[in-house]
Amino acid sequence: MGLPTVLAGPILRRVEPTRVCVWLATSAPAVVRATVGAWDREAARGGLTPLGVAEATSVQLGERLFVHLVEVTPAADAFPVDRLLAYDVTVQTSGAAPLGLADLGLLDGPDDLAYGDFGVPTFFVRGATPALRLLHGSCRLLHGKGEDALVAADETVAAAAGDVAARPAALLLTGDQIYGDEVAGALIVQLRTLADALCGAGDATSVPDLPPLSGIRPYGRAALAARQAAFTSGKADNHLFSFGEFAAMYVSAWNSAVWPQTFPPEAAALPGAPASLRRRYDTEVAALEQARAGLPAVRRVLANTPTYMIFDDHDVTDDWNITAGWRDRVAASPTGRRVVANALAAFWAFQGWGNEPALFDAEFRALVERHLAPGDTADGDRFDSTLWSFDRWSYVAPTDPPTVMLDTRSQRSFDSPEGAARLIRASERQRLVELCRAAGHRPGDPLVLVSPVPVYGLELQERRQKFLVGKVGPYEIDFEAWHSNLAGLVDFLCLLVDELRLPWCVVLSGDVHYGMNVAATVTVSGRRLPIAQLVSSSFKHSGALSRMALEALGGVVTATHVRVGWQRPPAVTGAPRRRDRVLRRAANTDAWDDDSPVFLAPRHARRLGITQPPDYREFRRYLRPVEHRASVLIGENNVGVVALYGDRVTHLLLGRRPGETRVYTTTMPLTGER
Repeated sequence: MGLPTVLAGPILRRVEPTRVCVWLATSAPAVVRATVGAWDREAARGGLTPLGVAEATSVQLGERLFVHLVEVTPAADAFPVDRLLAYDVTVQTSGAAPLGLADLGLLDGPDDLAYGDFGVPTFFVRGATPALRLLHGSCRLLHGKGEDALVAADETVAAAAGDVAARPAALLLTGDQIYGDEVAGALIVQLRTLADALCGAGDATSVPDLPPLSGIRPYGRAALAARQAAFTSGKADNHLFSFGEFAAMYVSAWNSAVWPQTFPPEAAALPGAPASLRRRYDTEVAALEQARAGLPAVRRVLANTPTYMIFDDHDVTDDWNITAGWRDRVAASPTGRRVVANALAAFWAFQGWGNEPALFDAEFRALVERHLAPGDTADGDRFDSTLWSFDRWSYVAPTDPPTVMLDTRSQRSFDSPEGAARLIRASERQRLVELCRAAGHRPGDPLVLVSPVPVYGLELQERRQKFLVGKVGPYEIDFEAWHSNLAGLVDFLCLLVDELRLPWCVVLSGDVHYGMNVAATVTVSGRRLPIAQLVSSSFKHSGALSRMALEALGGVVTATHVRVGWQRPPAVTGAPRRRDRVLRRAANTDAWDDDSPVFLAPRHARRLGITQPPDYREFRRYLRPVEHRASVLIGENNVGVVALYGDRVTHLLLGRRPGETRVYTTTMPLTGER
């Protein structure tokens, strides 16, 4: 198949006064250079007065897949702050003249990456602007229902493109940027063709113990995912397996130029298939066409906004590391082990590398490149083990306050084979302390935290999961929230209160497919920590029925909740039978005879006759947006806009409906319980 020279990008990545990173993927070997400058309407090169120029570090990851990361440093001491900056990229393939973004057709027409009349992509380095403004969100399923909410993000940047005081300083993608397990039938055919074009015919036979991937019909992969890979996703009919398929998914998620002009009709794609499957295929194609319509806006906002990314489970597969048993079974499967390694290698190449390039040394890059480039000479077992054991996915994004992006997937610990995980193990908590110190954080300073799953989610859902886990197991209900393992939650809160000594923090999350705002206050050993939990999800996943159902649920949510907790189960007055009856009614605490923390509503503690003072206290209030007093939940596709000013935070949830964006506003103080 024919491929454009630029497969994906440019995407603006890490930006700070001493460094600007730009990412790009090409279909041919190329020398890629980026020029960063001050935007000047009278200057040449689309208004660009150069301040720094650099050449990319490049890796070849397939026959026609080359990934480039440019780290531009300023010719002077630092790039200017709070001033509009811009960049251009040149791509020079063998024997050809360098082509700039304009030459590549990316600065005019439907694929124009520039806002207004700026002529080239623009951005700024935040210095003393009064408010930190951030975009955030998660869960972008290409064949999900509704319009892509990143279109609303594009509108937001466009409206403030020339005003650095109002323009978002960064975009935080908080998980499930792709879905490795849940793929549309029409799309898997396209991805398989694209994977062969990017990585060569050998990609189809690169995963151990699987038949040639090119011979598997649409909707024919679920049994292979379960039997050969030991995966537990319930929507694995078209699961991605090879590195080429994951790479093709990323390229397709960011560039419509690699899409087919039209998807084949269901009769051609699914000859002899039952009517229900043909209807599903047609529904997915319609949703994919909605995604295609939004891709120019998606590409533009990524090119003009410093972007920081972290994974959640679907970037690999649903339930990734949900339990110790899951991890051990997949690790013991040659197929499962390789698929997870392929997904992580693709995450590194397309997402992780630009977050903080220093985390990935030359040895890491070389190992991935040797294994994936044509003429593979790398040991497959070493490739698998390196990706599985890599422990530096968490990082700090250079905002003020700093933003800590948490890896809550690969650095878990487990108390039992099928019990809920502690989302961050002890060694990772210590590394987070060191990362914060290295970023200049000191005790008494606040932080922004990105946790893909909310630290404070919907209390009703947490209780429901506690009730159901013993009946249906952890996989059916995704039993992996922070509150699913109270010991892990307490460990995390102690990290924030005792080690980092935060006066307050803002937590940004996604995962749950609705928007929500929670004002929480936790007390640990007498020290209070106000937390603003802001949730934006999903970018593209919600249809009209799910929106209405979620908003109806949000209309009956109790506004405030209080719990008290003890590090170990306190003494109880009365018989064990009475105790067990009260605990069943509470439905939000672990077994009493565990050597682990216990949390109860105060009324349940009174009924149990507990007189021991609690070690912890938790208060949360669910806030209804000004424009949406009927519900605490926003069910339509949405993107969050955070404005952090002093000790107040405003969260705009931009809900995307066909042809329009609706704004839902919530403001809360960061001073604690109210």
